[in-house]
Amino acid sequence: MDTNNLAHNEIDFSQFVNQLKKADKRASLLYNIVKIFYLLIMAFFLVMFVIIFKFSNNVLYESLNTILILSGLILVYIYLHYRGKDYKNADYSQTTYVMLQQTSERYKPFLTKDLLSIPGLVLMMLGTSLNSGRGFLFALVLLIVAGLVGVIIGFVWWYFKWKPIKDNADRMLREMES
Repeated sequence: MDTNNLAHNEIDFSQFVNQLKKADKRASLLYNIVKIFYLLIMAFFLVMFVIIFKFSNNVLYESLNTILILSGLILVYIYLHYRGKDYKNADYSQTTYVMLQQTSERYKPFLTKDLLSIPGLVLMMLGTSLNSGRGFLFALVLLIVAGLVGVIIGFVWWYFKWKPIKDNADRMLREMES
């Protein structure tokens, strides 16, 4: 969203709504792409589970690892499904004030509902680290570092792509309240 002309001048509401609709459509598409990626990974681990169950000597240990990873993937998929619905089902027909409040909430960098992804991530981390040949601690540190890198990349993405939308919605809310 180009904020050069919007940040310093009066915010044109119809232009903002058009940009918001495009951003919501892109966000919904992004969540759907990530959901498809997770479905492919789940299918891969399901096939691995069947192969391990059929050919492994240590069925219990290998099955536990695969079930942990698969359950973590499923939980994260469920989180992505509901988080993506926020953007897909955005209602622009509500009153201006309510729509701006919902936009400001939807485009926050971290929401309390984001905590719902943590159990799935922990299960994936446990399953992956138990299955690592280098040891539990090494895999745990590696996954935590990868997670932090992902959060940093996500925050930078939010800062440049979605923060201007939130800032403009907040600015319009302040104008309406004063």
